[in-house]
Amino acid sequence: LGVAFLDKYALEKIIEEVESKEANEKEDVKKSEINVSGDFESDYVENHPLFFGNPSDAVFDVSSETNYLMEKSQFTISYNNKKLIPNWVGWHLGQQDLGEAERSDKFIPDVTLPEGWYQVRKEDYQFNLYGFDRGHVCPSADKTASSEDNEATFLMTNMIPQSPNCNRIVWMHLEAYERELVEQGNELYIFAGPYGTGGTGSRGYFEEIVIKKKNGDVYNISVPAVSWKVIMILPESNDDLNAVTKETEVLAVNVPNTQECKYIEGTKESADWQNYICSINYIEEMTGYDFFVLLEDSLEEKLESKIYEE
Repeated sequence: LGVAFLDKYALEKIIEEVESKEANEKEDVKKSEINVSGDFESDYVENHPLFFGNPSDAVFDVSSETNYLMEKSQFTISYNNKKLIPNWVGWHLGQQDLGEAERSDKFIPDVTLPEGWYQVRKEDYQFNLYGFDRGHVCPSADKTASSEDNEATFLMTNMIPQSPNCNRIVWMHLEAYERELVEQGNELYIFAGPYGTGGTGSRGYFEEIVIKKKNGDVYNISVPAVSWKVIMILPESNDDLNAVTKETEVLAVNVPNTQECKYIEGTKESADWQNYICSINYIEEMTGYDFFVLLEDSLEEKLESKIYEE
């Protein structure tokens, strides 16, 4: 009787251990298929643009002059004080960001920059001389929930010199497509910015916009060679972490900062943002940034190797 009891007890323990192991294995598979490792930890809450990671490890430290972290309610910036433009701007786009606020159109210097750093003004872009638009990185139309939100997008720390055909055609059409995705029930995590040196605006090729002040000071706004953008597309939910799977759609583009970007290279056939689709890996290799770094490595690589299809 005692032996039988022990055998029964041992059998129950074995069954319990097997079931526990199977449950853990299923959980591990679920985690690998769905999102990240079980030790996912973010310094930011869901819907914050850095929820899935800080692509350049930007820091809020005045000594970090070329990778200075600026956090706004509407978006987050890695600012480059030597180039006087952002390295990147990150923002979350969902239904809550879209409303009835009118376009501000008041381009303003960012007074939150550290003391002693030059605050770029609207007039510094000197369009008549250089021919580049003050191109929004985070679009005005992505932040219309309130007048305050829209006004923030006109801070000059959110601007880069863009060729008119890039800004007003290719880039604008992509921005409109992003909002279409949101209207279809999605939410987006977006990073965008400039790369390289030298673009062609309506007045020709320039590598920088020279600002000469009356007191003799001279500043230079870097003109980028391209404008890039990276987007993670998720179904609208309150659990973005678990919404990321190997089937998640991502979109990346790399648009030349030239007047010719509206044409397919070597032709006069019209081009649009679809002609400049690439992988996130391509943008990472170009810039040295690491997007969505908090995702489990195999999942991150799966998503970042994808080429978007409409």
